[in-house]
Amino acid sequence: MTGAPTPAADADERAFARVREALRDAEFTVERIEASLGTNELSSRRTDVAVHERRLGDDAFSALARLFLLGNAMAASVVDALVASADLESLGLATSDGEWVRPCVRLVPHGDYLIASDLHPDAGETPFDFVPGIQAPSVTLAKLAVRRPVPRALDLGTGCGIQGLLAAKHSERVVATDVNARALAFAAFNARLNAVENVELRLGGGFDPVVGERFDLIVSNPPYVISPDSDYAYRDSGLAGDALCRSLVGDAPRHLADGGFAHLLVSWSAARDDDSAQPLRPWVEGNGCDSWLLHYKTEDPLTHARGWLLPAAETDPAAFAPALDRWVDALARLGVEAVGYGAVVLRRRAADAMGWIATERLPLDRLEPAGEHTLRVFAALDLLHATTTLADLLDERLALVEQHRLAQVLRARDGGFAVEGQTLELTDGLRLQIGVDRHTASLLPHLDGRPLHDALAAAATTFELQPVERERFAAAALPVVARLLELGFLVRA
Repeated sequence: MTGAPTPAADADERAFARVREALRDAEFTVERIEASLGTNELSSRRTDVAVHERRLGDDAFSALARLFLLGNAMAASVVDALVASADLESLGLATSDGEWVRPCVRLVPHGDYLIASDLHPDAGETPFDFVPGIQAPSVTLAKLAVRRPVPRALDLGTGCGIQGLLAAKHSERVVATDVNARALAFAAFNARLNAVENVELRLGGGFDPVVGERFDLIVSNPPYVISPDSDYAYRDSGLAGDALCRSLVGDAPRHLADGGFAHLLVSWSAARDDDSAQPLRPWVEGNGCDSWLLHYKTEDPLTHARGWLLPAAETDPAAFAPALDRWVDALARLGVEAVGYGAVVLRRRAADAMGWIATERLPLDRLEPAGEHTLRVFAALDLLHATTTLADLLDERLALVEQHRLAQVLRARDGGFAVEGQTLELTDGLRLQIGVDRHTASLLPHLDGRPLHDALAAAATTFELQPVERERFAAAALPVVARLLELGFLVRA
């Protein structure tokens, strides 16, 4: 597909306006897709497309969904009744021979944006400069990013442009970069299609296009896959092992303004039994930032290879097994026993102070927009790292956030129900969970903004503890309170 056409970002604005209006009138939205197709995961596998096709009806939405979501040719008479084929052609979205209209791109809504990307190839190899649409990692990064008004943001490795467009909503200016010129062409088109005017596009790899510049927000979904190939710009860095991710994490602090946040999706070489983000610690030590290292899975080399090679097997099944062997052998030569996946969140310190490092599990299956949760965690970890001992917390006024839920497991016993277990869960952000015992559960209602020593005293009365027992209760509670703080369950009142 190198040299293949891309949508026309410089087309007449009137054509953009008419296409936007037609898609809006047809309710071409995320909500309509989920209601009609019964899913928010628009797989392009032939078997899934066949199922999607059978869920669609005969209305305007279904016609445009068949054209732009499923990639099917549609009768020109049907399409022209909704939107002029001439407008679609002038924008590079479709071609028409007068009888049939054939899509040139995939067009998918995301929130209130419309995002164009390459159609998935029907046969043969996916080209090097292929531009994918919104994938699961894109959604993860979008949810992780801190969303606060900032002067300047950087989307490093923009792809189809979705991260830059999201940042444009709360940034005065956005710079979006990519090593793939076709990706920048799609990003430029998507900015025009969505009437976004504060995104600047630059060609280049890594931080090369922004040398000497600083940003208040950096987001990056780079080609982080540990791969022996250099087949796809969106996946393969061409560097050995996790060298690209290590380099980007190392370079990011120099491009952050004081107090600025960076969010980078990464993968890394892990030990066989290491199911954590601990291998990332050397990447961030002494970098002038506070670092929150998030881990969501670790895979053995064969599982890792299968996951990234499976899409190509749709078009070339015979090449799948040899490719598996080649990847596994290559990882073995690099000494990669397992591959960890996660994200690095950095905040640039305003002073030359030693930044803190924390690690946490990232539960992707429960992830909600996490910007506010991230700010709570960073504020809490600032507090904890400023204390000499946990006893310093006793004078702090701490409050349990509203975004929580306490779930109990009950078991019938002796003619009634007994509490067998309790779990405290956040209902926002990473939706973290922690098991709590009855003593902690009794403390939670008293964490309402009063000084912690008063909250502990109030909770102790629940159990009618003697003075010595109250001291033991408080001492045992302090590590629990610290853990609730660092997970984002508690805030300073």
